[in-house]
Amino acid sequence: MRLLRERKRKKRKDLSMKTSFVDTNVFLEVFARKGEKSDRCLDLLEGGKKIWTSSFVVAEIEWVLRAGYGLKREETVFYLKGLFSLSNLKVENRKTLLNALGLYENSKVDWVDCVNALLIKKKELKEIYSYDKHYDKFDWVVRREP
Repeated sequence: MRLLRERKRKKRKDLSMKTSFVDTNVFLEVFARKGEKSDRCLDLLEGGKKIWTSSFVVAEIEWVLRAGYGLKREETVFYLKGLFSLSNLKVENRKTLLNALGLYENSKVDWVDCVNALLIKKKELKEIYSYDKHYDKFDWVVRREP
Protein backbone atom coordinates (compact mmCIF):
# COMPACT_ATOMS: atom_id res chain seq x y z
CA MET A 1 0.00 0.00 0.00
CA ARG A 2 2.82 2.39 0.89
CA LEU A 3 4.54 1.68 -2.42
CA LEU A 4 1.34 2.51 -4.30
CA ARG A 5 1.04 5.86 -2.46
CA GLU A 6 4.67 6.66 -3.27
CA ARG A 7 4.07 5.92 -6.97
CA LYS A 8 1.01 8.18 -7.00
CA ARG A 9 2.96 10.98 -5.30
CA LYS A 10 5.79 10.60 -7.81
CA LYS A 11 3.35 10.68 -10.72
CA ARG A 12 1.71 13.88 -9.37
CA LYS A 13 5.13 15.43 -8.83
CA ASP A 14 6.22 14.53 -12.37
CA LEU A 15 3.01 16.04 -13.76
CA SER A 16 3.42 19.23 -11.75
CA MET A 17 7.00 19.63 -12.96
CA LYS A 18 5.94 19.30 -16.60
CA THR A 19 2.68 21.27 -16.50
CA SER A 20 2.19 24.96 -15.82
CA PHE A 21 -0.94 26.88 -14.85
CA VAL A 22 -2.06 29.66 -17.19
CA ASP A 23 -3.99 32.61 -15.74
CA THR A 24 -6.70 34.74 -17.34
CA ASN A 25 -4.48 37.63 -18.39
CA VAL A 26 -2.34 35.44 -20.67
CA PHE A 27 -5.39 34.40 -22.68
CA LEU A 28 -6.69 37.98 -22.77
CA GLU A 29 -3.35 39.22 -24.11
CA VAL A 30 -3.84 36.93 -27.10
CA PHE A 31 -7.56 37.56 -27.56
CA ALA A 32 -7.65 41.33 -27.11
CA ARG A 33 -4.24 42.86 -27.68
CA LYS A 34 -1.40 42.99 -30.19
CA GLY A 35 2.33 43.35 -29.81
CA GLU A 36 5.37 41.58 -28.45
CA LYS A 37 3.73 40.59 -25.16
CA SER A 38 0.75 39.14 -27.01
CA ASP A 39 3.10 37.24 -29.33
CA ARG A 40 4.92 35.68 -26.36
CA CYS A 41 1.60 34.64 -24.84
CA LEU A 42 0.51 33.09 -28.14
CA ASP A 43 3.81 31.20 -28.36
CA LEU A 44 3.16 29.78 -24.89
CA LEU A 45 -0.42 28.75 -25.69
CA GLU A 46 0.38 27.20 -29.07
CA GLY A 47 3.73 25.71 -28.10
CA GLY A 48 4.28 22.15 -27.02
CA LYS A 49 4.41 22.91 -23.30
CA LYS A 50 1.70 21.23 -21.24
CA ILE A 51 -0.51 23.86 -19.68
CA TRP A 52 -3.54 23.77 -17.40
CA THR A 53 -6.24 26.22 -16.37
CA SER A 54 -9.36 26.23 -14.23
CA SER A 55 -13.05 26.72 -14.85
CA PHE A 56 -12.73 29.96 -12.86
CA VAL A 57 -10.27 31.30 -15.43
CA VAL A 58 -12.66 30.41 -18.25
CA ALA A 59 -15.48 32.23 -16.43
CA GLU A 60 -13.28 35.27 -15.90
CA ILE A 61 -12.26 35.29 -19.58
CA GLU A 62 -15.92 35.24 -20.63
CA TRP A 63 -16.78 38.05 -18.22
CA VAL A 64 -13.86 40.31 -19.22
CA LEU A 65 -14.47 39.81 -22.95
CA ARG A 66 -18.19 40.52 -22.59
CA ALA A 67 -18.36 43.13 -19.84
CA GLY A 68 -14.87 44.61 -19.98
CA TYR A 69 -14.27 44.72 -23.73
CA GLY A 70 -17.92 44.82 -24.80
CA LEU A 71 -17.67 41.86 -27.17
CA LYS A 72 -20.84 40.29 -28.49
CA ARG A 73 -21.75 36.76 -27.50
CA GLU A 74 -20.67 35.38 -30.91
CA GLU A 75 -17.21 36.91 -30.53
CA THR A 76 -16.86 35.61 -26.99
CA VAL A 77 -17.87 32.12 -28.16
CA PHE A 78 -15.26 32.34 -30.94
CA TYR A 79 -12.48 33.02 -28.42
CA LEU A 80 -13.65 30.37 -25.97
CA LYS A 81 -13.75 27.80 -28.78
CA GLY A 82 -10.19 28.79 -29.60
CA LEU A 83 -9.18 28.20 -26.00
CA PHE A 84 -10.75 24.73 -25.96
CA SER A 85 -9.10 23.84 -29.28
CA LEU A 86 -5.60 24.07 -27.82
CA SER A 87 -4.35 20.47 -27.77
CA ASN A 88 -1.73 21.11 -25.07
CA LEU A 89 -4.23 22.78 -22.70
CA LYS A 90 -5.96 20.81 -19.96
CA VAL A 91 -9.04 22.51 -18.56
CA GLU A 92 -10.77 21.58 -15.32
CA ASN A 93 -14.26 20.20 -16.09
CA ARG A 94 -13.51 20.44 -19.81
CA LYS A 95 -16.46 18.32 -20.98
CA THR A 96 -18.94 20.24 -18.84
CA LEU A 97 -17.53 23.56 -20.02
CA LEU A 98 -17.67 22.51 -23.68
CA ASN A 99 -21.30 21.50 -23.25
CA ALA A 100 -21.95 24.81 -21.47
CA LEU A 101 -20.41 26.62 -24.43
CA GLY A 102 -22.99 24.98 -26.68
CA LEU A 103 -25.81 26.15 -24.40
CA TYR A 104 -24.30 29.62 -24.13
CA GLU A 105 -23.91 29.92 -27.89
CA ASN A 106 -27.51 28.91 -28.61
CA SER A 107 -29.35 30.77 -25.85
CA LYS A 108 -29.45 34.04 -23.98
CA VAL A 109 -28.46 32.38 -20.72
CA ASP A 110 -25.39 33.73 -18.90
CA TRP A 111 -22.17 31.70 -19.05
CA VAL A 112 -22.05 30.84 -15.35
CA ASP A 113 -25.73 29.85 -15.37
CA CYS A 114 -25.04 27.49 -18.30
CA VAL A 115 -22.16 25.92 -16.39
CA ASN A 116 -24.21 25.66 -13.21
CA ALA A 117 -27.14 24.08 -15.06
CA LEU A 118 -24.86 21.38 -16.46
CA LEU A 119 -23.19 20.77 -13.11
CA ILE A 120 -26.66 20.34 -11.61
CA LYS A 121 -27.43 17.78 -14.33
CA LYS A 122 -24.09 16.01 -13.86
CA LYS A 123 -24.65 15.71 -10.10
CA GLU A 124 -28.22 14.52 -10.74
CA LEU A 125 -29.69 17.27 -8.61
CA LYS A 126 -33.35 18.01 -9.22
CA GLU A 127 -33.78 21.59 -8.07
CA ILE A 128 -32.04 24.91 -7.65
CA TYR A 129 -32.89 27.79 -5.36
CA SER A 130 -32.52 30.95 -7.40
CA TYR A 131 -34.33 34.09 -8.46
CA ASP A 132 -32.74 33.77 -11.89
CA LYS A 133 -35.47 32.76 -14.33
CA HIS A 134 -32.91 31.53 -16.88
CA TYR A 135 -32.92 28.22 -15.05
CA ASP A 136 -36.54 27.71 -16.11
CA LYS A 137 -35.21 27.04 -19.63
CA PHE A 138 -33.56 23.80 -18.53
CA ASP A 139 -35.97 20.89 -18.36
CA TRP A 140 -33.76 18.81 -16.05
CA VAL A 141 -34.01 21.18 -13.10
CA VAL A 142 -36.81 22.85 -11.18
CA ARG A 143 -36.12 26.39 -10.02
CA ARG A 144 -37.49 27.39 -6.64
CA GLU A 145 -37.40 30.71 -4.88
CA PRO A 146 -36.60 30.67 -1.16
